[in-house]
Amino acid sequence: MNRTNINVKECIICYNEYDFETRKPCIGICGHSICENCKHQMIYSICPHCKREDAFAITTINYQVLEMIQHFKNMHQYLLEDSKGLEEGTCSECTIRSQKLRLCITCAVEAGVLKHDETKKEFVLNIVNNDTEAALHRAKRFAICGDCALDGTHHEGHKTMQLAVLMSNLEDGIPVVVERKVDDIRDNGNKVFEVLKLKYETTIDSLKIYFEKFKDLPVDERKQHFNNIEASIEKVKDTLALVRDAIRRFEMLNEEFEECLDVVKSNKKAVTRVNTVFASMDPVVVADRKQSAREPLLIGVFNPKNQFWTPSGRMPNPKSNYAVAIYKSQIFIIGGIFNGSFLQNVEMYDKDKNLRRDCNRLKRGRTRTSAGFHNGKMYVAGGYDNTYMDSVEVFDPDHGDWKDGPPLKRPRADGAVVSCNGELYAVGGFNGKEYEEKIEKLNEQTQKFEEFGEMEGSRAGFGVCTFRGRIYIAGGWSSSSNTLKSVRSYDPMTNSWRDEPSLNKDRKYFTLHATSQTIYAIRGCADSWSQITEVEKFDVDRQKWDIISCTEPQVYQSKVLANTCSK
Repeated sequence: MNRTNINVKECIICYNEYDFETRKPCIGICGHSICENCKHQMIYSICPHCKREDAFAITTINYQVLEMIQHFKNMHQYLLEDSKGLEEGTCSECTIRSQKLRLCITCAVEAGVLKHDETKKEFVLNIVNNDTEAALHRAKRFAICGDCALDGTHHEGHKTMQLAVLMSNLEDGIPVVVERKVDDIRDNGNKVFEVLKLKYETTIDSLKIYFEKFKDLPVDERKQHFNNIEASIEKVKDTLALVRDAIRRFEMLNEEFEECLDVVKSNKKAVTRVNTVFASMDPVVVADRKQSAREPLLIGVFNPKNQFWTPSGRMPNPKSNYAVAIYKSQIFIIGGIFNGSFLQNVEMYDKDKNLRRDCNRLKRGRTRTSAGFHNGKMYVAGGYDNTYMDSVEVFDPDHGDWKDGPPLKRPRADGAVVSCNGELYAVGGFNGKEYEEKIEKLNEQTQKFEEFGEMEGSRAGFGVCTFRGRIYIAGGWSSSSNTLKSVRSYDPMTNSWRDEPSLNKDRKYFTLHATSQTIYAIRGCADSWSQITEVEKFDVDRQKWDIISCTEPQVYQSKVLANTCSK
């Protein structure tokens, strides 16, 4: 039996809402979705709604629906916590517990619990001083059960409304929650600035005392201290430069908010500026990019919680100079070269399902290309096919199809595409003549790449990630060195670079992965192309990289990941 209207939050077979455990939404090639549990119980792959054959031959998780559900939960978390048990509770009149409490509209308005919204022509919760919590609990104290509402003793001729209906109208309370968040960051910001001012004054006072005491030393002992004082002054200047960067960021945010205000005043449609991604401590899939066709690609999983790397198995198809892109529990292996042929192959391994499959092929074979995810889609940019390429292809993992994307302004191979603060950037690489210095950014409105900044010392084959609003690049190689261990970070808002502490080991073709707390440099290749098994962790407080030894169980080395159905 098919429903006329499909609820995108629930399975069209069992009508249960999707979740992140056993009922993840699986999308068919017809566009309809069912839950993962029903998908595994299907004998045939026919869509139960439109009857399209083989619609669900392949298990494809619809992450857009999951992200929508998660976004909805995040936005309503505060309201859900405060209104927990609001529909179910004790009647204020008969004291009997009821599952469907109501409010007498007339009495609630007289008591100031409800008010009439003239704009929407309906009664809504009366929230005073932005205190949603107090308003919700006050409403509960006036709530009555259905029997008392029908009894008429106290509410004869009065209309009532279910608290569940009132809660559904609380979506207007989201701006209240956001307003609280704004107030919170104002309070926290003021505290930070007070501490900053105090620390700065303490630093200057300490430096001045050091300088005064230094003059009491004998002349022959002053030289080293003099050098230390000069170095300390430079450190203070560098720190002040970071503060000035922060000032510039606030200036740019002010300009952005003014643009948003203009959009509101002109009643234009808002343009989404950022797709928030919360860095987590979830295990990340890692590919050993040794780039040797003689040695099949090894897939492993690194768990930041226990800081251990575990091999999963080897990909069966030989190739070298491929690109790697990580998305949630999946890792994609794109392009490459084998026996002189530029490959269009795309493979995917899912660590949660422990399965490997072939995806739809690239439109053009390419090696030494760059790949990364942005707003749920994979961008494959540049590369080499006897010429240095500027073409871009875009892959939709929910539908499995490829589309031509906007070309780069400049061709580049062995560079990187990275999403930061809701914007997509192409950085680094080699253009056939020199290491590419230009940074490009995708303009979402015009769907064109535009030159945005300078690398200030480009490189290729490096690791890249985003951490706390900055783009970090590490390792790789450049014209001045075969393999690097230097690390730099880029602030797209201020268009400025800063040097970061260097890695302990020279690395290229490795995974640079950020969590909410730190950054990991995972495996990779040394200058000699030998495999690096150690992982390095960035200690933010100490500003130093620490080596973590991750032993590699040899028993998994020969395991080849089984192929599943192609898509």
